[in-house]
Amino acid sequence: MNTYYNEITEKPVQSENGKIVYRIPYGAFCGNGDLGIVFNNDDDGLIIHISKCDFWKFTPGAHSEGGIKTVGTIRFNNIDLQKYNIRQYFDKGLMLCQFADTEMEVFVAPENKIYFQIKSPDNGSFPEIDIGMPETCGSKNFVFNDMGLKWYLRKFDGKDVIMESDVAVCCKRLETERHDGFKIVRYCIAVVTNFDTPEYVSRSIDMALHCDYDADKINTAEKWKKFFSASKVTLPDKTIEKHYNASLYLLACCMGNAKFPPGLFGNFITDDFFPWAGDYHLNYNYEAPYYCVFSSNHPELANGYMMPLEDMIEKGREYAKFENCKGIYFPVSFGPKGLDLYTMKGCKEHDILFLGQKSNAAYAAVIVAMHWYSTYDKDYARNHLYPYMREVADFWEDYLVKEKNRYVILKDAAHEIPYYRCEKFKYWTHKNQIEAKNNIVSVALVRMVMKCILDMSAELDIDSEKRAVWQDILDNISEFPTFIKRGKRCFRYTEKGMRWRNDNTVGLQHIFPISQIGLGSDKKLLKIARNSYFMNDRRLDDNGSNSYLPAGARIGVDPKYLIDGLRMNIKEFALPNMLFRHHGGGIEHLTTVPATINEMLMQSHEGIIRLFPCWDKNDDASFENLRADGAFLVSAEIKNGKIPAVKIRSLAGRKCTVDCGFVKNVIRVVDGKKIKFQKNDNVISFKTDVDTEYLLK
Repeated sequence: MNTYYNEITEKPVQSENGKIVYRIPYGAFCGNGDLGIVFNNDDDGLIIHISKCDFWKFTPGAHSEGGIKTVGTIRFNNIDLQKYNIRQYFDKGLMLCQFADTEMEVFVAPENKIYFQIKSPDNGSFPEIDIGMPETCGSKNFVFNDMGLKWYLRKFDGKDVIMESDVAVCCKRLETERHDGFKIVRYCIAVVTNFDTPEYVSRSIDMALHCDYDADKINTAEKWKKFFSASKVTLPDKTIEKHYNASLYLLACCMGNAKFPPGLFGNFITDDFFPWAGDYHLNYNYEAPYYCVFSSNHPELANGYMMPLEDMIEKGREYAKFENCKGIYFPVSFGPKGLDLYTMKGCKEHDILFLGQKSNAAYAAVIVAMHWYSTYDKDYARNHLYPYMREVADFWEDYLVKEKNRYVILKDAAHEIPYYRCEKFKYWTHKNQIEAKNNIVSVALVRMVMKCILDMSAELDIDSEKRAVWQDILDNISEFPTFIKRGKRCFRYTEKGMRWRNDNTVGLQHIFPISQIGLGSDKKLLKIARNSYFMNDRRLDDNGSNSYLPAGARIGVDPKYLIDGLRMNIKEFALPNMLFRHHGGGIEHLTTVPATINEMLMQSHEGIIRLFPCWDKNDDASFENLRADGAFLVSAEIKNGKIPAVKIRSLAGRKCTVDCGFVKNVIRVVDGKKIKFQKNDNVISFKTDVDTEYLLK
């Protein structure tokens, strides 16, 4: 089975009994990290939707017309869709289509060009195309025809926007060939926004005029070949392996614009009305797609993650003053360039959708911590990671309350409080949430923030005078709240307030992605974690399967339970195009399979690399270049229950610690020299050099 390949044999389903099923597209998808296309159809025939990560309407206010917008559509006529077949090749970035007697080849080139080739009988009804742009949300649309080109403009400007956004789509019909009764026509469509360049119109025209179909096809294939060469997993269940590769591919299709990272639905946008304006939800949704990118050795996918956070810092500082704090205090969500998608007149907290949560900026720091520990990139940390983490630490330094000998967190909800109901909101219905003490997520986030900023501060030699304060908070922050449920000690959602919820996985997110509990944790704490984990089977949780399943691997539950959970998710939620249809957001669930598999195959919690820590030893499997904390690339295989050898490449020259008692020799690959190592029980440690590979056997 080729696990870099997918075949779609039926037209996309848009509705059931006349109602839209959900907004996640069902059709085949292709993208380059910024520009994306989605196959669709209606009663008139075949459609390809065009979307781009940076095309938003900048109208402020919650439930306004602001949010991410579609660019337009390519409509094809004279194509019989009764016979429908699309083959997706992830490792080539290519789609091959067969519609009755018409063949199409489609790809999105790295330089924001859509190419397609149509081969159909030369019988007078050859398929033709037409590009359209929706006339919704007040856009201004224009069409021009000159120089053998046709180009289209869509723009949002005027009094209701705070920032103009424009897109140009330029279409060029390329050469035509005829062979054996068939005609072959190629097209290039260049898409450029005003955020790419102020000369977006002339740039799109130039790109179309000077396009090279064959060269760009080669460049596209080389790009995806390089992408998939960065890491690899080989699993006994090829369906799971296929979804692993497809998920990374689909994430990479929308994570490529460093100024406009993907919102809830990436660049899978098919109209102007996607839920929640396609925004950046910080209470897990924005972060979730990144849970797997570092462990999969794709740190480049996070290049844009910091941009919207940095764009909101000034507003965050302003809002922190509401709580008499320094640092930053973020609403639940916003858009790019600090776009206000969160103000609502009548909302109980300053007319802003904070929804009772103080933790949004800290939750965004989860990926900051992952980035730091997995790369130890000091330059990037000095310019981006550390300044953000310092703002978060400053807020909590002021917000925490010292109660006897511990720090506590007051009036910070674990779940959203529906203040958006405005005058219909009833205080007593949500009293437990409003008056919460020590919600478990925020306690974990404070631990994570203080530990990470202490590490960064020491490594970067910055703010040494602050370390005593941060260390005091880390040492004395409250313990995770617990209680007895069904005769077992479990984690409680809050120390005072909400005890438990039977939906969502908020009460387990301190395990993953916040990474405050792992296999090296205290045994009593691990037992509490496992008790809590199995109080409810949340493998099909609409919002939380992407954290629930990796959390299970992190605390060492039965691997068969997790593999069955992945199979259940694939069966229940996977669409023909390899996306997942859940209620809670869009692209966030693409992380479920790779994040879980990576944690099952290799963990590096608290700096100790563990090989196949949550894997059925009877199942042969292997991985190449999974990334461990400490900036190590690890490759290993398990065969017949044994691990014959391990390869580790040190990227940053840090001390390497591995739980692998079978190792007798550590060999530096470049010269075959044996390296000294220390051994404590089954854990070995050895010094490494930058960009150097070692063989452990």
